[in-house]
Amino acid sequence: MQIQVNGIKISTIIGCYPNERIHKQDLIINLMVDLYNYNWLDDDRLDKTVNYDELINFVSEQVVQTNFQLLESLAEFIANSLLLRFKLIMRVEIELIKPKICGILAQHIQVNYQQKRMFEVAIALGSNNTTLPTQQLVTAIELLGEYIEDIQIGGFYKTKPVGYLVQPDFYNTAIIGYTNLKPEELFGKMKTIEKLMGKTEVVINGPRIIDLDLIFFADLIYQHNFLSVPHQFCHLRDFVLKPLMDIKPDLLHPKLKLTVSQLYSNLHQDDLSIVEEVVKQIK
Repeated sequence: MQIQVNGIKISTIIGCYPNERIHKQDLIINLMVDLYNYNWLDDDRLDKTVNYDELINFVSEQVVQTNFQLLESLAEFIANSLLLRFKLIMRVEIELIKPKICGILAQHIQVNYQQKRMFEVAIALGSNNTTLPTQQLVTAIELLGEYIEDIQIGGFYKTKPVGYLVQPDFYNTAIIGYTNLKPEELFGKMKTIEKLMGKTEVVINGPRIIDLDLIFFADLIYQHNFLSVPHQFCHLRDFVLKPLMDIKPDLLHPKLKLTVSQLYSNLHQDDLSIVEEVVKQIK
């Protein structure tokens, strides 16, 4: 669902010429925001959308307090502010129009800017490939880097197999990063990477060249088809919790309301599968 608001008129300090640093300039702001999808026929409630007056007033109040030199900087500031303030907004597109300009022979200057919300995600990786299993983890992380930014990597751990025991030990790690994809989109990319790397699963919990599990997607609690977040078994697996602890020990399980450190401390000795740490956390 998209909401478009055009013609918000505001005066503020904007520009790089001396008089523009003293006198306020007129701006026209056009907004288009994408909201998360709901069934509005069933959820005909204000808390399922963005209050239009509140949206306009918020932008006006924020902009009049600024004193940027560049329209580009102001546009990015507005986008960041909107995504922080309104949690239902998934993407924002902004048009900034400055009707009166100095030093340029043009009718007006217009800047267009758009930004998607970034979501913190946690992904667990495992491999018990008989040839260079740690390299399989590194390759998968490199491929995930196409869709996830600012990746942080936990330690690499040698782990006893769980479930199907007649197979080589696993090597596990986890990453935390940021994406602007939807949960289903990221999940689909992960499955594509597994297929690209040659994953086949003949036996449930059996040997595999690579295994990618979406553990957390921001604070989302969600289940749809084959996707369930938080991962339904993550709180029981030391080889998931320990590398996440290496990165962010206070990372919160949105359903259990416990940090990964607390969840790890709650594990019984019989639940532990890690044999040894083979690679320290990559800083």
